[in-house]
Amino acid sequence: MKALEWIESKLHHGRTPRLYCGGLAVRAYGGSRPLNDIDLFVPDAHFWPLVDALGAYIRKPALRQREAGWDLTYAQFVYDGIKIEIGSDDHPRIQDGMTGDWGVLDIDYAAAEQRIYAGCTIPLMARRQLIAYKRTLRRDVDLIDVSQIDR
Repeated sequence: MKALEWIESKLHHGRTPRLYCGGLAVRAYGGSRPLNDIDLFVPDAHFWPLVDALGAYIRKPALRQREAGWDLTYAQFVYDGIKIEIGSDDHPRIQDGMTGDWGVLDIDYAAAEQRIYAGCTIPLMARRQLIAYKRTLRRDVDLIDVSQIDR
């Protein structure tokens, strides 16, 4: 996948701490839904330089946004037709789909699970954390993802 190779090259060939989550992580854990985007978190200290470096590809500028169960600073880029959303780990929050309450999303780089996907070795959000956040969101697509990777 060209978009994954591209973003990995922009992350200084793996030297930038990062944690892939969302649909790409679900696919790497064995899920089967179509991959329309790549979602990842990077430490705040790396976030702004990365946004500056990728400026020509920006689709949504880096802002603190609250939407679809998320409250975080992120920027959206498009490369080779794939949407790439990069979030800052500076206090991201997630909304409980049952209660509407907002809670802190734990970004734990040390718990990452290394997987090979599309020829790249990438750090994925730990399966247990990915399942926990998708269960919290409770969107239809997230519950389908949980059913595919909760084994």
